[in-house]
Amino acid sequence: MSGVAQPVPAKKIRRLGVRAERTRADTPRCVSFPELVQTHFIRESALREGEVYTGAAEERYREFEAAFQRQQGRIVSAYWCTSQPSAVALTEVAAKKHVPPALVFHRVSDWATKDEPEIADALHECDELAVRAAQVLRGKTLHICMQLVMASAGHLLSLVDAPAEHEGKGKKELALKLERRKLEKARAYYHQAANGQAQLFYFAGMVLGALVLAFVSVVIGLTLDLSGIDNRDVFGSLTAGTLGALVSVMARIGSGQFRLDYDVGHRYPIFLGALRPVIGAIFGLALYFAVTSSLLDLFKLPTDDNRRFYFLLVIAFLAGFSERWARDTLLSFGRSPAPAARKQSETTQPVSG
Repeated sequence: MSGVAQPVPAKKIRRLGVRAERTRADTPRCVSFPELVQTHFIRESALREGEVYTGAAEERYREFEAAFQRQQGRIVSAYWCTSQPSAVALTEVAAKKHVPPALVFHRVSDWATKDEPEIADALHECDELAVRAAQVLRGKTLHICMQLVMASAGHLLSLVDAPAEHEGKGKKELALKLERRKLEKARAYYHQAANGQAQLFYFAGMVLGALVLAFVSVVIGLTLDLSGIDNRDVFGSLTAGTLGALVSVMARIGSGQFRLDYDVGHRYPIFLGALRPVIGAIFGLALYFAVTSSLLDLFKLPTDDNRRFYFLLVIAFLAGFSERWARDTLLSFGRSPAPAARKQSETTQPVSG
């Protein structure tokens, strides 16, 4: 099968073993994943050949492994190719106290996939998904997503390893198709988990915005003399508009129709969430002033004070709950009459002459 190299000659293994034995006393301070993969492949090749330099190759690999794990974290999962110096691995990096450890995905597969563009492309998708998950997800969802990526990458790399050499082309294509389906499921899980996490940040931003708005309202009510304005109606409409905005978002989250841009970090959802109650409060106040100033003739205010107050609260709540309804309602008083109404008015005009 193309893309799978022949076993390493014994002479080359002996030469590599001699080199490893000469340098085994020099423990590397910094080891990259390609270097670790190459050292692991030398060790496995020496084990298969049964050479006398197996001990040196084993010792050198353990030195490289220890140095790599000191820098990149403990290897929790890995797949090592036996026919080429290629591998995928998942390392766990210890974080601060009370913070879950981070997971990092590593891949070296160019030697094994140089003649397999479809598998190489699928492995590149694993890289992309792992990078997104590492930057966006936190806690348990990160661990689940990274484990799914690691499982898909290991299965994909096994298709170009030595055991796949005896399999038919049709069987390999079927296996690749199945692995792509699993990778799509992992991607779907990432999108769902990332959106749910962004919703939490958005909700935290809404609570923060509501608290700031309440603080500003209290300061204004205590320091400024709002003569000629009914404080109960004004601050009641402001509060109702804020609550309407909060209820609207919670209803959309509960229905599963609330989507956010989660690849931009957690600050952006918090910022958008903080704006939501402010917008609801502004719409609530705008409708309050429009109705009480008779700019809008769509609503007739009750004459009783309590009923008037409750009516204004409902209008303000609806304004915060539905921004589109509030915008259309506010713009309705500035629109020109409908064409049919204009035509009727023209026909009723007296004709001179």
